[in-house]
Amino acid sequence: MMLWFRIIMIGFFSMTAISLLSYQGIEIYQAFLDFFQNQEK
Repeated sequence: MMLWFRIIMIGFFSMTAISLLSYQGIEIYQAFLDFFQNQEK
């Protein structure tokens, strides 16, 4: 029974980490787009 609990906890933490990383990636991507658009002007 403890094995299932451990698998669920690992899955939960990995999902949280992936969502945080993808969110930061989108933020960095938008920052790069703003920077390059400002460079063109």
